[in-house]
Parts: sequence; C-alpha cells; structure tokens
Amino acid sequence: MNSQQHHRSFPFKPPQFFGSPSVFPPRAEGKLPVAVQFVIPGLRIGQHDKEPFEALCRKCKEDIWALDTQIVEKRATKEKATLFTIAFYLEPIIDEVEHPREIQIGFKARLLVQRFLGLLSFFTGVAFSAIHVQATIRRNGQFLQILSTARRRPIASILIMLPPNLEKIMPSDETLSALFWLRRGLAEHDPVETFAAFMVCLQILARQLVTAETTEIYCPKCGTELGSQEPSITSLMRQLIISRLGAPEELFNSLWKARNAVIAHGNLPLTPEVALQLTELKIEAAKLAFQGIKLSFGIPLDAPQSPNKAFFRTDFLRYME
Repeated sequence: MNSQQHHRSFPFKPPQFFGSPSVFPPRAEGKLPVAVQFVIPGLRIGQHDKEPFEALCRKCKEDIWALDTQIVEKRATKEKATLFTIAFYLEPIIDEVEHPREIQIGFKARLLVQRFLGLLSFFTGVAFSAIHVQATIRRNGQFLQILSTARRRPIASILIMLPPNLEKIMPSDETLSALFWLRRGLAEHDPVETFAAFMVCLQILARQLVTAETTEIYCPKCGTELGSQEPSITSLMRQLIISRLGAPEELFNSLWKARNAVIAHGNLPLTPEVALQLTELKIEAAKLAFQGIKLSFGIPLDAPQSPNKAFFRTDFLRYME
C-alpha cells in the first residue's frame, strides 16, 4: 500500500499540532462531534487504499462518521508514514465538575485509537503504534485540539488480511479488550511480558466464549445447599484451549503451569532456562490468542491472520540483565 501522492512533512517528536482535521462531523442533535488525528509510523496508505481501514474503524463501537488518510514524512530521514483522521460522535459528556470535558474527550479518543490499533494488529500480525494522538472539538466556531504523546516503534513490512465476512463482524467490548492485550503481546520484547499479555487475552476470551454451568455447593455434614460456585478460570481456560481451539492437553498444562508459577504466584525463579521456556510458550500463546479472536469473530480457525514473521525472531536474554 504505497500510494504515490502529495505528502506533508512532520517531526516524530515532539508532539505537534496537525491543524484543522481533514474531516469533521457536522452538528447532530444530542451528540458531540469529535475528530482524532494520529500517525502510524512506517505505514503508507493512500486515498485509494483506505477502504479496508475504514471498514476496521467502523468496528470500534463508536459512532464513526468518516475516516481520512494522508501520507506524511519525517523531516530528518524522509521516512513515510500515514496520518489518520477519524471523525466520530460521542454521547454528551457528563459530570464535568469532577472530570473536565477535555480530559474525558481525550481519553475516549485515545480509547478509540487503541481499539483501532488492536483490530489492525490482529489482521496484520504486527504490533502497530500511534504517535501524536490528538482529539479535536469545535468550540465557538474554532477548533480546539487536545494533545497526547506516544513513543515510536519500528515495524516490519505488513500484509493486511481481512476476512470476506468483515461486514458481519461487530466486536464486543470483551473482544476489544482482548485485542488490547493481543497488541500488547505483539509489542513486547521481554518474554515474561509477552507471555503474560497473551494469557490475559485468552482469559478474557475464555470468560466470553466458554459457557460453563455453576456448581452447587452442599454442606458435607448435613447436605444443606449452601449456594453456587462460578466455574474457575482454570476450567474456562481448559475448555477454551482444548475443547474449542483444539490444542493438546499437554500444551494447556504447560501454559497454565508457567502462568501460575511465573505470573500469578511468582514462585518460579526467572532463570535463563525459564526465560527460554517462556519464549517458546509465548509463541504458542500468541497462536492461541489469534485463534481465540477468530473464534470470537466467527471466522475459521485456519484463517490467515497470525503473528507477523518478525514476532518469531526474538532474543530471550534481551532483558535478563
């Protein structure tokens, strides 16, 4: 997606004002028009390539009005990137005394960007990041912009793989939360952080996708019913990974043992040998997380979405010092 077109120049750091957004929602009764602008470094898409990105954008649960893209350039190195502008509506802001309007708008705009990045990361297998995130509202006929900062991260070459039934996919809030952790897993280098992120992603999906009955509890002496107990996260994860995703029981046991020992309880020392084990398990956890998202989306488990090849090249001792 390397459309040739006129582009603007911008610095990656510090944050800068982009000026008036290229698209902005018209006034609508009972709704607050907002636009959020941000840059994804290393990604180049032109006006003719933006249709799949707009389709993904409309899955982010907000009232999306329009999306626009523009090629931009880093001044020092002439490196290309894409400036995104998403125009959308928010419900009226409440409780402005405790939480000022600009703070609420900025938070909701950044949440929208995070959801968009999560979807984009899933469908490409690359941990995308955004820089220069800024929300824009209109006040007294003037645009008011709210700045936020983000670090730049390099990315590898990418290929976006959208399913043919994308128009039927509407992610739930739980799936969008799982996508947040999936993107965190793709972005991290430390094996512990990576593995933990993918396991959190899977736990969210397990609570959403696995239907498990509660267990009645009885007094062991008199047999009186004491109440009911919700299924444990261990049971839910076992059913998701083994029954729904088809992974072998041995893999689940290894994943769950590592999760409990290293992350949940911390009773396993983080030695180079353990780090190597987690490096191997994080790859399995990543594959399962992608399959879990596919299951949530209702697309085949063997659909092409998977971690980008660059994800599998890792130095397990990188953060051991």
